[in-house]
Amino acid sequence: MKRIFIISALTCAIAPTTFASQLYFDARNDAMGGAGVASSDFVTAAFVNPALLGQGKDNYIGLILPAIPYSDNGNTRYAPTSFGAQTETSDAFLGALDNVKTAQNAYDNNKNPITAAAYANALGNFDGQRMGANVGTSFAIVLPSSALSVAFFGNAYMTSVATAKVSQNDIDSANNQTLDDLDSKVNLAGVSVSDLGLALSMNWDARIAKVSIGISPKYQRIDTYSYDISINDDGLREFEDGFLDGLDKQSHFNLDAGIAFDFYDSFRVAVSGRNILKKNLKVETTAYKGINQTDEKMVFTLAPLVTAGFALHHDYATLTAEMDLNDAIGFESNRESRYARAGIEANLFDFLQLRAGIRHDLNDVREDLFTLGFGISPMDLVHIDLAATVSKNGAYGIYQDGKFNDSGLNSARSTGDDAVYGIDGFVLQVSAKF
Repeated sequence: MKRIFIISALTCAIAPTTFASQLYFDARNDAMGGAGVASSDFVTAAFVNPALLGQGKDNYIGLILPAIPYSDNGNTRYAPTSFGAQTETSDAFLGALDNVKTAQNAYDNNKNPITAAAYANALGNFDGQRMGANVGTSFAIVLPSSALSVAFFGNAYMTSVATAKVSQNDIDSANNQTLDDLDSKVNLAGVSVSDLGLALSMNWDARIAKVSIGISPKYQRIDTYSYDISINDDGLREFEDGFLDGLDKQSHFNLDAGIAFDFYDSFRVAVSGRNILKKNLKVETTAYKGINQTDEKMVFTLAPLVTAGFALHHDYATLTAEMDLNDAIGFESNRESRYARAGIEANLFDFLQLRAGIRHDLNDVREDLFTLGFGISPMDLVHIDLAATVSKNGAYGIYQDGKFNDSGLNSARSTGDDAVYGIDGFVLQVSAKF
């Protein structure tokens, strides 16, 4: 039974994590379909469109920290306050894992040739199954001004592919009814992109609109990795100890830029370009593919991403929409997607914000992604924002056949009217304005 627990714990560690084209998480924007080029708050503008830095009040300071320290019986611990995680295409992985756990239970309770063969078959089918995972965190210190706004910011985003790497020895031992502890692993391969930069924004009043421009020169590091995590008691510890040894590092300078036009203090049109200095920078890593198969070469492309959008904003509501003007960045299999995003926010008494949105792939490669979230902002001093993403066959089922229900991990792909919609990501962000 211990083996089942360890496999499930490892999967959940990966699963609760497809805003992959954005390379950042922002709880407010992500709750509004991922849209933010024209509607971002000044505290997070450096990640999306630096032209919006000056939207904050003069003499304010905006702050986002990745974690807050606290004391636990004399020991210093850290509570995450800016964190996002998301999965993609997880149902086949989870379904095969569920079959392994079912077969393992039967094998543990009654070892015989039938349960042994079923267990070995389930392990063989689990081998090579994949699930995408994205995680990220960020920080920012922002000084808005009507003349020159400044932000010092950092962002780290990891996009990965987790692949079940079943040992042939485990399959043979199961067939021979001698399998006890699993030698199998999960291969984690992917890319981490880290930014550290200084964003600057200026604005002035033109004849028909207020014009804002911004730039974000930044130091950027890209790490590629491919690492095996053992499915045993020491697997996660081995991962923590050895993960950094598997990194291949590259670093360079890059630039984000944006422009925004505000009309009548309620309508804004904006355009942003991210990573515009490095065109089609490619990095490679390898991922396990299956028993007796050659490892797969994975190519990640970091290319400029240009997005245009608009926002209607009022004290009580915000409506925004945007569209990517070129295909998304990321692994080669993801690059053909191009997204349109839309979202809405209702602001109740400057204390509670309710948000919803949708992301649609204009190239029809990926299913629509639905988003929702809320924010709490007592005295407009501390802002606590939470977002969740929901998609067809998402990792944790919550909706089917017109009814909301808690159906647990979604381990079977469904289509048509009976499709299960599930949560496949969440974002938490705590910020302060003072």
